[in-house]
Amino acid sequence: MIKYLSLFSGIGAFEKALENLSIPYELVGYCEIDKYASKAYSIIHNVPESLNFGDITLINEKQLPKDIDLVTYGFPCQDISLAGKQKGFEDENGNKTRSGLFFDALRIIEECRPQIAIAENVKNLTGKRFTEQFNIVLNSLESAGYNNYWKVLNAKDYEIPQNRERVFIISIRKDVDNGLFNFPTPIPLKKCLGDLLEDEVDPKYYVSQKTLERIQTSPFYKKHNMIHSRGGICSTLLMRDYKEPKCVKVNYE
Repeated sequence: MIKYLSLFSGIGAFEKALENLSIPYELVGYCEIDKYASKAYSIIHNVPESLNFGDITLINEKQLPKDIDLVTYGFPCQDISLAGKQKGFEDENGNKTRSGLFFDALRIIEECRPQIAIAENVKNLTGKRFTEQFNIVLNSLESAGYNNYWKVLNAKDYEIPQNRERVFIISIRKDVDNGLFNFPTPIPLKKCLGDLLEDEVDPKYYVSQKTLERIQTSPFYKKHNMIHSRGGICSTLLMRDYKEPKCVKVNYE
């Protein structure tokens, strides 16, 4: 059984992957600052919220176990994403941005020295605008004693009916790396959007008529309105979609 530390945990997507792969693990702790996500995490993965370290900047890495096998860290993308302000790791005043929390994950990795660390972020991190930041990530992990393997993967190539490109960085500690790691080959998509939609949804989850009218008349909606066929795939949801949801019409014909 592997010992696992989850950083920037959300509701535990990496954990769900481990469960789907039938990989047993002992959760050392998880790190999630959003109270609602933390509550969902504890329910989904059947663990007490007392295992939540909370704010990653307050974690004392020297108090963490030294026999951790795996660390996952999907550090914040708001300052890298095309949907954000793209400030990078520092703002104009030299202050660390939310995406700059990568360095907190790094200090934990440097101290705990897990056998494997897995990062996930938006594709834009690998683009020309953020070449310097991406090199900082890779070089920092290299200096910490890790070999890095990275690739941009799309969820639709791995049985998820969503067009979602993300870069994954697999860092394997040099003393345990056998050099045989390869990213998985694409898997034919067998599910479509309609397979994941519920037939009956509680009205409380719908936006109000007032909000609906405001969204439908906004310039953003007119430009980005999405109409999906039931047999199609969903496009990538942006950060703003959680604050002001798009109206997604599904054609059942």
